[in-house]
Amino acid sequence: MTVVFASIVLLALLLWLVLPRRQVEREPWEGESPGPALDREELEAAEREVRELDSAADPEEGGEGDDWGPGTARKPE
Repeated sequence: MTVVFASIVLLALLLWLVLPRRQVEREPWEGESPGPALDREELEAAEREVRELDSAADPEEGGEGDDWGPGTARKPE
């Protein structure tokens, strides 16, 4: 029994060493462009706006047109 098990292990080891290796496929995002460049001026303006907020201010209250997501009521025209 030991001889059979050792033979199987030895055969598996030899096949593992001899058979060609599969090539690792590249990830889907590799080789793609990084995307559009960041608009630094717009980003800095948004950061300044956030820093200037009062700590007690409600973040939901903001400038005109800030409330636009699903579930928001339409403004009367």
